[in-house]
Amino acid sequence: MKSDFIVAFSKIQQKQLIDKYGLDKDGRTQKVIDSSFMSHVDKYMPMDDEMQMITSMYNTTKVGSGEINIDGPHTHYQHEGILYVDPKTGKGAFHDSTTGRFWSRSGVKKVPSNKKLNYHGGALRGDHFVERMLADHFDDILNAGQKEIDK
Repeated sequence: MKSDFIVAFSKIQQKQLIDKYGLDKDGRTQKVIDSSFMSHVDKYMPMDDEMQMITSMYNTTKVGSGEINIDGPHTHYQHEGILYVDPKTGKGAFHDSTTGRFWSRSGVKKVPSNKKLNYHGGALRGDHFVERMLADHFDDILNAGQKEIDK
């Protein structure tokens, strides 16, 4: 049997605390936490010419929901940081140098290779961007939320 001291709150007390400090969905503190997370993580995210992942995050995330949406056709690929290739050709994509267009064989599921991706746009940008950002800024995000609670 555990001997840890456990403080139990009734459901009503929990709701009162969440409401009082704005920790509920769309609450003032949750909005600050979400905004702080996004402002830190966007500096770690891979960036192409159109900033697709970053733009997608800001356009699809409802600040205050407690859920940050980082979505796009290449998000997983960019997050993992390794080149995925066609299992038959060993290529990540084919390239037409005249048009600048890239393409892959239709319907072929790519497999991970041993080649790491190269990232551009700043020293922080790269793979596993959420985990790296949290290692650097978790306390900053909590402090931003605490400042809002202290108001």
